[in-house]
Amino acid sequence: MAATSTQSRIEIIDILRGFTLLGIIMVHFSEQYYAGAHPESHANFNVHFLGDEIIMGFIGVLISGKFFMIFSFLFGLSFFLQLSKSDSSISFFMRFFWRLIILGLIGFVHHLHYRGDILTIYAMLGVGLLICYKLPDRLLLIVALLLVINVPSAIVRGVEVFQPVSEQESIESKFGGSNAENEIYYTAVKTGSYFEVLKANLGEFDFKYKFQVASGRIYITMGLFLLGLYAGRKRIFEKWLENIPLFKKLLKQSLWLILGLVIFSVLFFGGAEGLGIKLPDLVSWLVGGFVFDVFNLALSVIYVAGIIMLFQKEKWKNRLMCFYEVGRMGLTTYLMQTLFGVFLFFGIGFGLLGEIGALASVGISIVLFIVQIQFSKWWLKRFRYGIFEWFWRSATYLKIQNFKNS
Repeated sequence: MAATSTQSRIEIIDILRGFTLLGIIMVHFSEQYYAGAHPESHANFNVHFLGDEIIMGFIGVLISGKFFMIFSFLFGLSFFLQLSKSDSSISFFMRFFWRLIILGLIGFVHHLHYRGDILTIYAMLGVGLLICYKLPDRLLLIVALLLVINVPSAIVRGVEVFQPVSEQESIESKFGGSNAENEIYYTAVKTGSYFEVLKANLGEFDFKYKFQVASGRIYITMGLFLLGLYAGRKRIFEKWLENIPLFKKLLKQSLWLILGLVIFSVLFFGGAEGLGIKLPDLVSWLVGGFVFDVFNLALSVIYVAGIIMLFQKEKWKNRLMCFYEVGRMGLTTYLMQTLFGVFLFFGIGFGLLGEIGALASVGISIVLFIVQIQFSKWWLKRFRYGIFEWFWRSATYLKIQNFKNS
C-alpha cells in the first residue's frame, strides 16, 4: 500500500536522489575519476579488452549525462520545497544565497581533488533560481525546456557552421587542452604527490567552465533547476500518487520520442553515408549534439517516471527503499564517492588509473555503493544528518545543529 502523506513525498524524492547517485558513481568510476581529455599516449587507459568496451558503451548510452540531469532537477525541486516552508521570502533568499556560497566553498575544495566537481556549478547557477522564482508558470516552463534541450548551444553551433573554415575552432580544442597539457595533467594525477594533484586541479577551472559552455551542460543544468522549480510549484511530486496518469503519459511520450530520434539519426547520418556525403564536423556536432541532448532528457524522464510507477507497487516500494537513506545523505554520499575514487585511482593512493579497465572499475563502484547504502542506514539510525549535510546546515544558520537523534 502506497501512502499519500508528506513523508511519502519526501521518500520518493530521496529515493530518486539515491538512484541517481548509483548512476553517478558508475560513470565516475568508469572514467576512473579522470574527467576530461586524455593524452594520446593514454587514449584507451580504461579499455583493455572487449568487456571494457561493452561497459563503456552501456554507460555512454544509458547512464552518462542522464543521472546528473535527474540530480540537477531535484536540486531545483528542493529549492521550491525549502521556499514553500519559509515564512519570509526575503529571509529565505538571503539564507539560500549564503547557503550557495557555502556550497561553492565545499565545491572548491572538492574540485581541488577532482576536476569533474559539479558543486561549484550548482552554487553559481543556484543564483538563477533566486532570479527566476517569480516567473509566470508558462514562461518558466518555456525557458526551462529551451535550456534543457540545449537550444543556446544549438544556436551557437548553427552560427559556427556558416563561418569561414579558417575562423572555425576545432571541436577537439573546445573540449580539452593540448596533448602536452593533457600529458602533464595525466602524469600529475597518476604519479604526483598530494600537493601536485591540488595544483593540477586548481589550474583546471578554466577547462571545466570551457567544457560546460562548449557542451551546453551549463544551460542544461540551469534548465533542469527551473524545471524542478516548476514541478515543485505544480506539486507534481508532493501529490505523486494523484499524478500517476501524468507519469504514464510522460513515460509513453518519452519512449516514442526516443524511437523517433533513433529513426531520424539512422536516416540523417546513415543516408548521408549511403549517398557518399561527408558531413562537416560542425554539422555532425550540431545535429548529433542536439539529438543526444534530447535523447538524454527523454531517457531521464523514463527513469523518473519508471521509478515512480514502480514505487506505487508494494513489492517494488520495499525494494526501492534501499535508496532512501543514501539519498537523504546525498551530499555526503557524493563527496565520499570522490574520496574513495581519488584514493583508488590517483597516485596519492593505489594509483590504479589505467591499470584496470572500465568493467572492473564499475564492478568496484557497485560494491562501494552497496557499502554506502548500508553505511547510510547505520548512520541515520544514530544521527539526524549526513556529515556534510550537518556541516552545510550549521554553516548556513551560523549555529551548530543538533547532530544526534534524540
